Amino acid sequence: MTHAPTIDEPAYFDLLAEVEARHWWSRGMWRLASHWLDAALRGRSNLRALDIGCGTGMTLVRLRSRPEIAEAVGIDPDPRALKWSRGRHDDPLIRGDASRLPMGSSSVDVVLCNDVIQHLEPGSVGRACAEIRRVLRPGGVAILRANGRGWSGLGGLRLAELVGPLRGSGLSVKRATYANFLPSVAQEVGGRLRRWTGGSGRPHPGGGGLRIRARGPLHDRLMGGVSAAEAFAAGRVGVRLPMGHSTMAWVERPARDERGTP
Repeated sequence: MTHAPTIDEPAYFDLLAEVEARHWWSRGMWRLASHWLDAALRGRSNLRALDIGCGTGMTLVRLRSRPEIAEAVGIDPDPRALKWSRGRHDDPLIRGDASRLPMGSSSVDVVLCNDVIQHLEPGSVGRACAEIRRVLRPGGVAILRANGRGWSGLGGLRLAELVGPLRGSGLSVKRATYANFLPSVAQEVGGRLRRWTGGSGRPHPGGGGLRIRARGPLHDRLMGGVSAAEAFAAGRVGVRLPMGHSTMAWVERPARDERGTP
């Protein structure tokens, strides 16, 4: 079995940078988010965006390529991630974590938070969601992605476990879905078949280390097509996929709270 680098190894962020930029899964996840951003930001301009857990900076690059975004700020607790990110763009970077964002209240229009929530302690998830609401301007939007849990119960969060704390913090959920449906089904079935026949296989990519690997251009084109189709169905049409190894939610801070104040 190929070694999966963990976050404390030097190779981790090199592999993460490659995955974020080139892997079909990363491109598919961005396509889904982009469909939601197209709808959420239509007619808006000169916006300030925040990427929580910016990693090696590819999401910041993608955000800045959108015409609505005038500035994008990245936050990450790991200085190695920030160093990698500085090599990709000139946007502001801040060391910090999701449960205590070093940003002013009502200071950003767009928040992205990818693969952060599942790493937080249970008591910190609600605080992170409340922090997202705090830094968003009224009417601001956020898109969050977290690891999803497979049929075997392995992995990250059920969709309700992502949506619940967001609603509890006062954010309005516009869309929520599992993502990466068909590839997840294939991995779950293939992993179980290999185990039943005496081989080794994982029904879920969760666990220690970064396990995503490229398998060649033909596989990349095939899976990229599947991922693009799913992103269109879930992102543009609004289909809620029934299962997947990722969960995603598009939320908004209401323009007025329950008391009618901005």
